[in-house]
Parts: sequence; structure tokens; C-alpha cells
Amino acid sequence: MEHNSTENSSFISNTTQIIDIDYSIDYILLFRLVVWGYIGMVLSIFGIVGNIITILVLILPSMRTTSTNIYLTAISCSNILFLLIFIPTYSMRYLLGYSVYMSNQPPFAFEILLLRLPTTPVYNTIVLSMIYLTLALSIDRLISVKFPLESKHILTKRRTLIAILCVYLFSILYCIPYWVEQAYDPKDKVCRLTKFGQKIHKYTRIYVYIPVVYVVPLLTLACVNTNIIKNLIKKKRRKQSLVGKTIAARKKTADYHITLMLVAVVIAFVLSQLPLLVLNVWFAIDHQAPTKSLKFQTLNSVGVLLLVLNTSTNFLLYCCFGQKFRQTLIEFILNLFPNHMKTMQRKRSSLKQNQLSIEAHQQRVSRSSSTVTNDSKMIRIKVDDLNPNALNGSSSQLDQIPMRKSDEQLRPLLPSPILNSPNSTKQLSSIKNSLSTDSHQPSPLNTQQILTIKI
Repeated sequence: MEHNSTENSSFISNTTQIIDIDYSIDYILLFRLVVWGYIGMVLSIFGIVGNIITILVLILPSMRTTSTNIYLTAISCSNILFLLIFIPTYSMRYLLGYSVYMSNQPPFAFEILLLRLPTTPVYNTIVLSMIYLTLALSIDRLISVKFPLESKHILTKRRTLIAILCVYLFSILYCIPYWVEQAYDPKDKVCRLTKFGQKIHKYTRIYVYIPVVYVVPLLTLACVNTNIIKNLIKKKRRKQSLVGKTIAARKKTADYHITLMLVAVVIAFVLSQLPLLVLNVWFAIDHQAPTKSLKFQTLNSVGVLLLVLNTSTNFLLYCCFGQKFRQTLIEFILNLFPNHMKTMQRKRSSLKQNQLSIEAHQQRVSRSSSTVTNDSKMIRIKVDDLNPNALNGSSSQLDQIPMRKSDEQLRPLLPSPILNSPNSTKQLSSIKNSLSTDSHQPSPLNTQQILTIKI
């Protein structure tokens, strides 16, 4: 939801504005203390560390070559800025000021400092940049999936950087009105809408803020990711039909994992934005909802926490779904510990040598088997059953071939009698005699007999 220091509909409503509200102030203050103060602080610290690690991994030479990783780097930077804004304006505000709010005391020094700072325009600029960078990332991945050959020429590094710069410029220009619609009132120690802000506030919130920040990007994200998921299903089926792990197949598998990771990131982002969209529509319909509805304030607190959760856990999604990211992260961590890295390299080298030794042994066995087969000469002789004397020429031919003695049991290439060469002459004579003394007529389907002689 839009960050605004002047209204109860904002993320951080002033205590002085909610004193007279008829629902339980104690409940909502305690709920915000737990959700924004404790849980939000833990998630924010984890998220800042995770996003810093993500940036360090993505800017490595092996990772910063793709447009997708450049977008992810920009999103991680926006996530860090968002969490750095959230910690003082939400977490620390309720951690430090809970007792002050409960005792209905005037604003304390830290809160006055926050009111003097332009947290509202900065916050809204960062949130808007996160939304449109995610949209640009989805479009980038859709182009990669739909046009894999042309994408290398379309999604260049220069164009990606220009797109990121345009997103940030658009976010800054869009949020210019927020810099002038509020002003700090030192008398009451609160932020109030200026005269200009009172004129434009309704229109910027209802007719500009909701469509630009929620409706257009979320609908576009839904359409783009639906197409991406359809292409993922097609690629999955195509992958299952591939036989063997060729280089092309491995590349398609890597692209599949990258796309799956980004779809998970976008879905998590959309889900985190839905409660805030509901709140903004609710507020546009009923301006009194923040001051009279406990459900509104509760949903507001949960919606902000979901946004913090999303920006803090993208690192985990990258680790779970990004195979290359995970491998690069492991190498990056090992490089931080050189001694352990050397040990791991020695183990990897040993494992690789063992694997190569096994492969070499298998190749030697295969060559040995093929050598035995190649050294053995196969002679096929067609013997006419009606003319057994045809064996005489073959018998004399075999006597002139140098024979190799072998005790191996030789297997025929065809289902036919096999003659071992050392006794081939005697065996041929035996077959010749049996053919000459056979009184049965040959079968029309067996007028010839093929003898295979292995030497």
C-alpha cells in the first residue's frame, strides 16, 4: 500500500491519529510490534545479507553475462534499499516507541526525525522500481523462451542497462508529487497534506496510483508468466523425449531451471502484492475504512510483512531453483576459505582421476574385446546340399591360412554351424561325408547351408 505519513491508511499511522478510533488500539499496537517490530526486523536483516550475497554472486564474471542476471542484480539492489527504509520507519519505530504509544505520550525524538525525512517519496519510488523491474525481468525471460535464437541479439547487455535506467527514471518522475504533497508541521509535530497535496491526493491515489502501481503491472505479469509456464510445459515434454545428454540438451535443461526459478520469483512477488492491492481498492471505495475497521489495519500489517518476506527470501528461491546460481555460490564461499578450497580441489582432483581411471579401464576392456573379434577372421561358405563336393576347394583354402589356437568358446555371428580353424579340414570332411550319405531330400527352404569358420 502507498506509504503516507499523514493518514491512518498508511503503513505507519501516527499514534496521535488513532487515539479516538473505536477499535482496540492495544491490539493493533501489539500486533504491529510483533509483526513489524520483531518478525520484520529479523526478516530485514536476513534479507539484507541474502541480497548482498546475491549481488556478489551475480556480478562474478561467469554470471554477469546474461540479461537475466543483470535484472536480478538491479532487483536485489532495490530490495536492499526497501529493507533499509523499512527498518527505521517500521521496525525500529515500534520497537522503540511501543511504550510511548501505549501511554499516549507525544511523539518521541526518533519519530520526529522520521517525520522530517522524506521517507514517503523515497519509499514509493523504491517499491515502484521493484514492481517494474520484476515486470521487465518477466518480459526478458518470455523473449528468451519464445525466441531462443534471436534473444541473444535482442537482449544485449546495453539494452538491459538502458531498460533498468528507464525503470528507475520512471519511478522517480512518477513519485515527484509525493515530494510536494506533504509537509512537516512543527507545531503539532506531524506531517500534513499541503494545499497542493489536498488537491491532487484523491486523483493520484484513485486514478493514477492503483492502475500504475498495481492493475497494469500485475495483469501484465499474469499474462506474461502464463505464456512462460505454457512454454515450460512444452520444453519439459521435449526434454523427456530427448535421448542422451548432448550439449544442446544440457543447455535446454539449464534454461529450463532458470525460467522455473524466475517464474517462482514472480509468483511470490505477485502474491505479496495482492493484500496491498485489496487495501488500496478498499480505501478508494471507503475513505473511512482505516479509522473504523480493525480488519483493515490487520490486513495492512500483514500486507507489509508479506512484502518484506518477499524481498528477504528471493535469495532462498535463487538457491532452490537456480542450479548455476547454487554452484557459483558454493565456489564463491569456498574461495573465501583458501585452505578449505585447496582441500576440496584435491578431493575433486582425486575423484576426477578415479573417474578417468575407470573410464580408461572400460575403454581398454572394450578395445580388448574388439581386438579379439577383429583378430578372428570369419569365413562363410555356402554349401549346396545337392553338391557336397563344393567343400573340397574350401578345405584346401583353409589349409593355407595360418591358424590361431584358442580355447575360447566362439559365438557365431549368424545362427549357423561354426568351425574352429585348427580342425576345420577334418570338420569339413565330416560334413561332406554326412551330406553325401544323407538319403533325405533337401527342404525347399534349406537348399543351402551356411558354415561360419572362425580363425
